[in-house]
Amino acid sequence: MRRILLICFLWLFWTLPVQAESAHYQVEITAPPPLKDLLQKHLDMVKWRDNPRMNPAEWQRLFSQAPQNIKDLIATEGYFAAKISPTFENQNGVYVAKFVVEAGAPVLVGDVSLKFTGDIATQAADAKPSIEKLHEVWLLKKGEPFRQEDWNQAKRKLLTEFLVERYPNASISSSKAEVNLETQTVALSIEINSGSAIRFGDTTIVGLKRYKPGVVENLNPIKAGRIYNQSDLLTFQTRLQESGYFQSVEVTADTLNSSNSAEPNIAPIKVTVIENRSIKMGIGAGYSTNTGPRLQLSVDDLNLFNMGWRLSSNLKLEQDAQVLTSEIHLPTTKAGYRDSLNGNVSHTLVEGLDSTVTQVGVKRAWGDRKREQYVNANLLTESTKVDGAGNESTYAATLGYGIILRHTDNDLNPTRGYLLNVQFTGAPTTSTANGSFLQSHVKTQAYYPITSSTQLIARAEIGLVNGKNSAPELYLFRAGGDQSVRGYAYQSLGVTEGDATVGGRYIATGSVEVVQWLTSQWGAAVFVDAGNAANTLQDLSPVYGYGVGARWKSPLGPIGADIAYGEATGEYRFHFNIGVAF
Repeated sequence: MRRILLICFLWLFWTLPVQAESAHYQVEITAPPPLKDLLQKHLDMVKWRDNPRMNPAEWQRLFSQAPQNIKDLIATEGYFAAKISPTFENQNGVYVAKFVVEAGAPVLVGDVSLKFTGDIATQAADAKPSIEKLHEVWLLKKGEPFRQEDWNQAKRKLLTEFLVERYPNASISSSKAEVNLETQTVALSIEINSGSAIRFGDTTIVGLKRYKPGVVENLNPIKAGRIYNQSDLLTFQTRLQESGYFQSVEVTADTLNSSNSAEPNIAPIKVTVIENRSIKMGIGAGYSTNTGPRLQLSVDDLNLFNMGWRLSSNLKLEQDAQVLTSEIHLPTTKAGYRDSLNGNVSHTLVEGLDSTVTQVGVKRAWGDRKREQYVNANLLTESTKVDGAGNESTYAATLGYGIILRHTDNDLNPTRGYLLNVQFTGAPTTSTANGSFLQSHVKTQAYYPITSSTQLIARAEIGLVNGKNSAPELYLFRAGGDQSVRGYAYQSLGVTEGDATVGGRYIATGSVEVVQWLTSQWGAAVFVDAGNAANTLQDLSPVYGYGVGARWKSPLGPIGADIAYGEATGEYRFHFNIGVAF
């Protein structure tokens, strides 16, 4: 029993935390700032000095190993001839280890040898990746300082050029960095075996239950026999994820077993999907500084009539606007066309204009997100009541064309690039409308990083309507509000009629905004907005709004809260917006 108790006591003594001895352990490093930071973060003596089990004997052992530890660490920064001067002191029970580091000059990259074997050595001159291009993208050029991290990154970057296109099974056969202390240079050599060129094979789909294979196949940009390209797989997966049919999507190509398949160097594609629920319902509440409090109900049927048609219905009840919309999206065709049918009923009461609009229409869209085009046809009826003036009812059958260009570095939180939306809508004949008209409307937004933390955002909008007396109010222009001229009420800028503000034939607005990002997520903004809407170019006199705001990069896109001063009214207004309005 005593032996058992003794064993238990010793076990508890060994496993329970031990209080640090009264002695303290300190490390003092004298070195150039970048190297000092490196050593204070990674030197063993620094990492272990606060360990509760540290004792003088262990401290002495670490001290004896420290000079080599230091040399190994700073060698990763390119310093191979460093001199280390260590001293050890016991200052009244405080053990102090001091190191003076004379780093010397860093080595520079000398000769660079890139060697490529495999199919790339005999591929066609215009095939990618080309050997000439691979030499151009090599990161560590002759004469540049050598760092271990840069060396590793250069090798990864070079190998990635193979993996993303044509040669997904490429590998580094050998790599060597030889240091010459006499010349203070390092000779680099790397050999990459590209392996065989791989082509895509047939596509297998796993996980479909309700939908026909065409729902997936018609979104596939990859033809069997095409040279392997990783971006094609990502494009395919993105299209499927954005289609709305699937909860999760995985698109892979079996490149590793391609040499063992019945067709050598052919990588079959496998698509694994999990379908979304067929019926989805949602309810939400919110607030808009344009149209007030909001209650929203939505119902989606992702397999209408068991044909893969997607029905999306939405009821939005706001203080100044009530809208019921319904859209039916058909599966994408083999030619890449996205067809849809739509209908909506809306009622708005803004700035003394009471408007009720009913629309039904069809639309065909094509192209990717960077360059999307569409044509549509709509039948519209509209009833308007103007405070202090009369009532009017109009109807129009319209045809439209639009193009949207999106060239930004990030879809949700862009920092560089531009967005452009151009659309034309008109009633071509008087037999199907109160009168013929043509609306031309252009909106653009540009992003430019002035510095790494300062961003410039510019926005512009112009539009005109030919045939004002014939165009329904829906196709005329008003300005003011969150995404227009801040400092003014929503759609309060336009043509005065009776006691109301109605739409005009012309619109021109613009904005210049500078955002200073204080952290990676939060920023402050200053801006100037200008613009107006009118019936004639002579009356199109801009009004100005100035303000400041806060910005947050949310997962849904940028969120902004602004306080703006309307120069023409002398009033301050609060504006709130979320996301990129394109």
